Amino acid sequence: MKRVMIVTVLIGLTLALSLVASSAFAALCVWVNPDRDIKNFFPGAKSYTTEMKTYTKAQGELIEKRLEAKLDPDENEFKFYRVKRDGKVTGTVLTHQARGKYGAVQVVVGIGTDKKVIGVYVQRHREPTNLNKASFLKQFKGKDANDPIEVGKDITAINGHDKSSQAVAFSVKKILVVHDVLSK
Repeated sequence: MKRVMIVTVLIGLTLALSLVASSAFAALCVWVNPDRDIKNFFPGAKSYTTEMKTYTKAQGELIEKRLEAKLDPDENEFKFYRVKRDGKVTGTVLTHQARGKYGAVQVVVGIGTDKKVIGVYVQRHREPTNLNKASFLKQFKGKDANDPIEVGKDITAINGHDKSSQAVAFSVKKILVVHDVLSK
């Protein structure tokens, strides 16, 4: 009887920890290599500032409605990295971590002052394919928050890697919608 109770408690703790870990896993994402990304997305820019953006209840509801998905529990504020050239903002970088088939997929998106994607880079992932294939990532260039940005609609997945490709696509869509709503 005592053994059954111990096993039950351990199973319960394991489930509780996995739920906490899976919700925290989703969005926390550090910008790993700003120098590389600024150089690639915003040639000539040399610096950036960080703005912390939080959303109101109404903004959160609007973001979720436009995404047709809930925000992750840890997504209560977002870091907007305002990239500058000669002291003037030339664009913004945002990051997002999504769940791919094999684990975390960390996406960096450069957004121009026109709110369109300048570039996308997958800074970390455990997927068995190269998610930084130019033929895949170039599909995001010029997209904005009003585009579907969904595999099977306006994005073609990397052959045989639909879930990984959709993780990147969803990250880009979420970043664009968050940027659009919180930049008004």
